[in-house]
Amino acid sequence: MGLINWARGFFGGRDRLAGEILEREFGAAAAASPLDAKNRRLWWDMYVNHPPWENCEVRPLGLPGAVGRELARQTLTEFRLSLSGGERAAFLNRQMLAAEKNFLRCLELGLCLGGIALKPCLENGRLLVDVSDFTPTRFDGEGRAIGGAFRSAPVQEGKQWFVRLEFHDFPPDRDGMYVIRNKAFYCSPDGFPGQPAPLECVPEWAGLAPETVIQGLQGPLFACFKPPEANAEEPGSRLGASVYAGAAAELIRQADEQWRMIRWEYESGKRRIYVDGVDAGQFNDEIFVVGPFSKDGNFFDVFSPEFRDAPLYGGFQRILQRIEFQVGLAYGTISDPQSVEKTATEVLAAKHRQYVAVRGIQKAFQSTLEDLLLAMDAWCDLAGLAPEGDYAAKFSWGDGVLDDPDVRRLDKSLDAELVEKGLLRNWEFRMKWFGEDEQTAKDAVM
Repeated sequence: MGLINWARGFFGGRDRLAGEILEREFGAAAAASPLDAKNRRLWWDMYVNHPPWENCEVRPLGLPGAVGRELARQTLTEFRLSLSGGERAAFLNRQMLAAEKNFLRCLELGLCLGGIALKPCLENGRLLVDVSDFTPTRFDGEGRAIGGAFRSAPVQEGKQWFVRLEFHDFPPDRDGMYVIRNKAFYCSPDGFPGQPAPLECVPEWAGLAPETVIQGLQGPLFACFKPPEANAEEPGSRLGASVYAGAAAELIRQADEQWRMIRWEYESGKRRIYVDGVDAGQFNDEIFVVGPFSKDGNFFDVFSPEFRDAPLYGGFQRILQRIEFQVGLAYGTISDPQSVEKTATEVLAAKHRQYVAVRGIQKAFQSTLEDLLLAMDAWCDLAGLAPEGDYAAKFSWGDGVLDDPDVRRLDKSLDAELVEKGLLRNWEFRMKWFGEDEQTAKDAVM
């Protein structure tokens, strides 16, 4: 199922799915409150570039998607994952390498929409990682989702459409047992479940058990990612929030409207020549405006105002910089780098702000991938995909912005100023920047 189709179905029908189906069919309540569901619809509308403020005058610039893509790109630029061990580790390593090509798009969606679920699916002896339409229902003490419902893509058989719900849970009254329930439903083409239907209605589902109970699992057979920032929109919610939630969303609206003002400045300031007493068909209507402007028919005037684009564009850039500040990007990432007039200290602080934001996302995504590996490892046991054995996962994220040559030069320059002011000793400077041990550095400055 395509990522965008998944997300469209997820946000198009999630409220009704959570409110009507889960309680009736599985006796579970969705974790999303009405306010949380409302916010997620807004984040989706912004992501697909059709926010509520879009109209015939205000054409959105696609800033939400740009923010998510840039944060995801910065997070995964130097990402490497390798597994070591025996045959089990080698098998898992191959499955993760195949899934890795979709990590950038998955992370972008997760950052923009406030979270995403990754579920291993068995297909021809391989474990494919599916980006699933997931409604969480239960969390553990650490805030990790351990129960919820997955909705399949709608399937057409003849003239009828069907959808399947797969419910996962660790019921408190089942003493550590993991329960999976499968139910099929008649549905509309958009995938919203209606009346129950037999699983046999779809050949691919015919072999699925209505209920499966598994013992001994260390975690759920799926993994959920959510952005590391707190959900300021609804602090009591265990669900994540979009990276552009809250103040950033309002700033994005202002940026779209400011861009409309810039466009209007050019539209309304086009050069015009007003004349009368001539045949209108002789002139280009793009420039000439012909009409009865005078009694004697000798009127001629050129309208060529001075554009105010510079102050409008400057205001637009300042809004973009506030967006960058809110979402944790360095100045000049989505704003015009030439409009950023900052001191060396301010530039370094902005770069470090981005580094901290990206490191937080990396830690959250690594935790998700560890849960995903745990689920894939469990599948190896359940389906006999690989011999028993342990694996060791090595995650490498790189130093990111701290390896930026411009940042390093600024950092070194600031330390040199501290040496000149007597706030940093020469030998300490050499230890940090030349990699010398303490005694070598002290001997060098004696």
